[in-house]
Amino acid sequence: MLVVSLRDMAVDNGGAVTPATVWRLQPVEAATAWSPPPAQLLSHVDMADPLADIAGAHVCFIVHGFNVDRDGGYTELGALAQELEGGGALLPGEDLTTTAVNAFAPVLWPGDWILPINYPFLLGDIRKAAQNFADLVNHSPTGPSRISFVTHSMGARVVLETVQRIVTPRSAGAKIPIVDTVVFTAAAVSDDVLDDATYAAAVGAFRRIVVLSSVADETLRWAFPAGEAVERALWFNDRGDDTALGRDGPKLKPNSPARSKISWYSMDTLDHSQYLPRPSEPTPGFVNGWSAKSLDVARLAQAIFDDTPTPVPAKAIS
Repeated sequence: MLVVSLRDMAVDNGGAVTPATVWRLQPVEAATAWSPPPAQLLSHVDMADPLADIAGAHVCFIVHGFNVDRDGGYTELGALAQELEGGGALLPGEDLTTTAVNAFAPVLWPGDWILPINYPFLLGDIRKAAQNFADLVNHSPTGPSRISFVTHSMGARVVLETVQRIVTPRSAGAKIPIVDTVVFTAAAVSDDVLDDATYAAAVGAFRRIVVLSSVADETLRWAFPAGEAVERALWFNDRGDDTALGRDGPKLKPNSPARSKISWYSMDTLDHSQYLPRPSEPTPGFVNGWSAKSLDVARLAQAIFDDTPTPVPAKAIS
């Protein structure tokens, strides 16, 4: 399994934005335990070497949210990637193997600030990390031909900023892959973000946009509006509603370009931290930090990527 890092990997917490690096975590197999973090299995990849497992492939990048440190990031995202790639042993009889995607890669970025007050100050780091991520995708000598994303929380902003840069590269010679699917879970972005002109190129590039939201998300109910108000005062070209996409779902204009490609699923019993496995918090009856709720999310993601009937119906968007 490959891990993409946009942060200083020498420290677990508080790492700065760095140029993109790629790490290999192996072997990842059914017996792999993600807690404690298997750091001894993580090795740096020389980008001059061919990456045969992703060259010309469909790669899905999984991006964490705010206040997630290095080890928490690659273990939570790694536990999800392990199952979707078909290498895990979540439960007897449970198979989350996603056949339409060749590889899943966790993505780490420096969003692990300690105090909530730091949240509105993240946008500068997000934009730097997004540019470095886009440069990696556009200029890797053996990169993927098709890319997708699963995001959690503030990872939605990271991906929107990244895709905007991937499809509008700043230098000649860039290779632009097909941008396939994005699955936004608990997205900490405004509910009208898909009609924001700032991200028009990104929205236009996605073949399919999927939103998973929950009105039970207390973090997005209380912290998001306060953070947005401060963020707008701090950053140029940052606007939008104070209602989160990941809590109340998408708000689209009647003529929105996103309408023809978006699906919305309400996961209305989930709190903010319940979408992904959490290996540091074991759940009885499950392995690697999975729970019944995170399993529901993964089953839905599997169905979305493989174009099979979803376990919950999509909601109508007004």
